[in-house]
Amino acid sequence: MRMSEFKLLRFQTASDIQRDGLGVEMIDAHDHVVAEVFRCDREKTVQLSLFVESLPFNAVALLMDEARIKLDPFEDGTPLADALD
Repeated sequence: MRMSEFKLLRFQTASDIQRDGLGVEMIDAHDHVVAEVFRCDREKTVQLSLFVESLPFNAVALLMDEARIKLDPFEDGTPLADALD
């Protein structure tokens, strides 16, 4: 990803019934999902997945900030921070 594309990133929140959780996806200027933070409610885990070879650190930081806001708490009310310890 080029730095010029960095300004065109956007986020969307998507539920996933099969994985039993909720994810925040980072979408690039070409409408491709380039990264995702996924909260699994069954296992109370949080996972970062990258779908491109590299991503600027600032883009990852933005995604993490967005995920902290959109994915907290788990479905049962447990704080997301409990999974990050």
